[in-house]
Amino acid sequence: MVEDRPAGSVSEVISTVTGGSKPVHRFLRGQPKSIGVVLVMMGIGLFMFGIPMNVQSYAPTSAEQFTPFWLGILFFICGLLYILSERNPSKKIITASLALNIISIIGVLSALVEFSRAIVGIYHIHGYQMYENDTEEEELHARQHYMSIRDMELVFCCHSLIGGILLVTMTFFARAALRSSRTQAVVVMRNLPSAE
Repeated sequence: MVEDRPAGSVSEVISTVTGGSKPVHRFLRGQPKSIGVVLVMMGIGLFMFGIPMNVQSYAPTSAEQFTPFWLGILFFICGLLYILSERNPSKKIITASLALNIISIIGVLSALVEFSRAIVGIYHIHGYQMYENDTEEEELHARQHYMSIRDMELVFCCHSLIGGILLVTMTFFARAALRSSRTQAVVVMRNLPSAE
């Protein structure tokens, strides 16, 4: 749209901003869609493998505190935010993913403590509370039962470590994307030809 200006207007000021307001490309360097898919799958795996762990047993399991369930939900939501941020990168989505990353990292640390407690508890139950008058068949059954629970707790622990590493990595990328960049304002003065 061009406006007619009176003959007295000699110069026009045009100001533009270069460099953008936020360097979102720094977050996209971390491949948030790929990491989002991995975290969604890990979240679904934690949640689904936590269901059979919720059984009556003398050994303490992490499913008693619902750790695989809430950690799986956190991974799932973080993964969805990463996938959305790849499709439509904006400051709001990156800020939300950064906030949820920090909460999820704290959750991962708490879950690692819970998984370790369950693994130590299984060793305690299996090693010290086996009775001498158990038959060989009962001892074999107990070993199979407790060692399968221990193996699942170790899988949960590995899931947590891998997920925590991915979350810390994406936290650095999100922080780099939200850090202020050097925005430069360029002012261009053009002399318009006079009407004479």
